[in-house]
Amino acid sequence: MRLRICRLWAVSALFVSVMAAGPSAIVRAQDSATSIDLGSPAIQTMRKDYYAYDSALPLNPKLTLLDETRYAVRYHLTYESAHDKIVTAIIALPKRFSPPYPASVLVHGSGGDKDTSYIRMSSEMLTQGGIATISIDAEYHGERKRADRKESLAFDSYMLRDAWIQTVIDLRRAVDYLQSRDDIDGNRIGYLGFSMGGMLGATLGGVEPRIKCFLLAVPGGGLVNIVQHLPEMLAKSPMLRDYVPNIQVTPRMVAMVKDVASVIDPIYFVGGIQPRPLLILVAKSDEIIPVEASNMLIAAAHAREPEQVRRLPGGHASSLIPAVGLIRQFMTTNLGTAKLRPDAASAP
Repeated sequence: MRLRICRLWAVSALFVSVMAAGPSAIVRAQDSATSIDLGSPAIQTMRKDYYAYDSALPLNPKLTLLDETRYAVRYHLTYESAHDKIVTAIIALPKRFSPPYPASVLVHGSGGDKDTSYIRMSSEMLTQGGIATISIDAEYHGERKRADRKESLAFDSYMLRDAWIQTVIDLRRAVDYLQSRDDIDGNRIGYLGFSMGGMLGATLGGVEPRIKCFLLAVPGGGLVNIVQHLPEMLAKSPMLRDYVPNIQVTPRMVAMVKDVASVIDPIYFVGGIQPRPLLILVAKSDEIIPVEASNMLIAAAHAREPEQVRRLPGGHASSLIPAVGLIRQFMTTNLGTAKLRPDAASAP
């Protein structure tokens, strides 16, 4: 049951993310007749205001040694965010390099947390190359789970909207924390997000200017088109049926999702990433994120193929295996690396 609810969070996030289609600063998605209306400048400003916070709030960070790997020393971290939230995180510092380190924020998908397998492997890969990492638990994930909130994380719920906004603010606070450390180069911070984490990163990119580059792996966006075609999608994808069982598209649900999506849909924000470096990874046989959703996000990001978009063989998870080299290259190219310590130069 717990896994199904976590998965529902992501699919609801996906549904919420397509519900934002219509026609003002219009972007037309490839292979889709759906247009994206970004709204007037006043509406766009109001939308971004949901993610504003008081950066003068104390972080009150608390660090505890977690473990030590071959390439990194890892610490369990908590820090304070807006709305009296305590964020749980892991920060990993490279062992073979001298500070200051560039750093990357890592964000998990719907069924994961700050130390899930692909997050840990990404951290190990980056710290091996001299890049520090910080990974956080999204709201209601990992150590932040709440039994009384799981059943409410449906896509027709304002709780999803609030959890999404809170997590984006928490990520902005992670940047505050990184920039508060003397051993981190605060001008070289990147972002790497998977699935739901990729969608959160697309939203974050429109409101957080301090992050230098963004890699969004298997994300989606633009949900109106998807909800309208949900019955056909469920018929085509047995795995998607496992994620969203027995869902009936009703006028009430559509109205609620449109309302929620109006302030969290990644397609309203992802265009703000450019001209910063951006790479979007798409799975050619994705069982969870429909191609229309990927294309909607790509169009909203004004991303060029193949320079900023790579379509990888495999499904939602399996496509990430050949992506390892792309992730390493993208981050080291755009963030650089720390200086190798003299005593580590000859180490294996």
